[in-house]
Amino acid sequence: MNSAGNFAIMWVGVVNVQKHRFSTFINCAVQNGKDSEKLYEDRGFLILPDHYSQNGVPVRLVISCHGAGGTVTTDDSQAEHQVLTQYLVANGYAVMDVNGLPFEYASENGIDIRNNIGSPIAVRSYAAAYRYCINNFNLKPEVFVHGGSMGGISSTNLVLSGHIPVIAHSAFCPVLDTYNEIFLHPWSGGLPKYALGKIYGLEKSENGEYIYSEEKVMGYNPMKNPAAERYPVPVKFWHCEDDEVVSVDITRKFVNRIVSAGGEAYLRTFPYGGHEPQFFGERVEDPCGNTVFDHMELNITPAVEEAFAWIRRFDR
Repeated sequence: MNSAGNFAIMWVGVVNVQKHRFSTFINCAVQNGKDSEKLYEDRGFLILPDHYSQNGVPVRLVISCHGAGGTVTTDDSQAEHQVLTQYLVANGYAVMDVNGLPFEYASENGIDIRNNIGSPIAVRSYAAAYRYCINNFNLKPEVFVHGGSMGGISSTNLVLSGHIPVIAHSAFCPVLDTYNEIFLHPWSGGLPKYALGKIYGLEKSENGEYIYSEEKVMGYNPMKNPAAERYPVPVKFWHCEDDEVVSVDITRKFVNRIVSAGGEAYLRTFPYGGHEPQFFGERVEDPCGNTVFDHMELNITPAVEEAFAWIRRFDR
């Protein structure tokens, strides 16, 4: 696998943050027999904590799958600006994200670069980025996976793929149903629905509308994937009851499905907050971790504190 990267150290007071931006190359052929293999470059981002050393104690990695409101580019990422990422890094964790949709492939197919929709391309990209990080940095091989919004389906499909060793999974307001949430009720004026049609090669009706096909989605719809009933790791979601972008009812059904099959799954709901459970509530008075990052005192809300505690619970 070809890869490239650059390394930068940012001095930030109590946390000596090391940011690393890199590339991986992945095969974007999805439709068997229709696409010839072609490698495309995708962008990744890794942030390491202050105590990281190439020869010291290995660091635990958290893969944070971004939502459709952001990307990973050559010089920025959504993840590095999020409080949960900063809280994790301030407490000794490394955090990684990858765009999950190569820029050249997206351009060739007219797909908005922010919508990787948890497709096989996204899963391959996350797996390739994981291998790059494990091979080039002093990290423990078993990881945690987190997602937000669209990152819910990316993270869930990554966990279900079995391509990497996952300890536990968490997500804020996760997309979990390719048909109901991406095809029937797409965000951003239908951009993810268009991405769905292009990536999976959906046929069109006489009036030019895509026709959904569960067969062509090939198991990348968590709500219809039989493997999800026996979810391979403990999982917890946070969701607001008044979310008008992603359905809390679908999240509830997904969790109940796992629990009914004997798995460990939890849904933490908030009465309001829309599509931002991480912004609900007042500052937590006595957080369980270090809250200083880049000379700043982080505003730790209930969802952020609980997600951090969830990860620490399983980090043995």
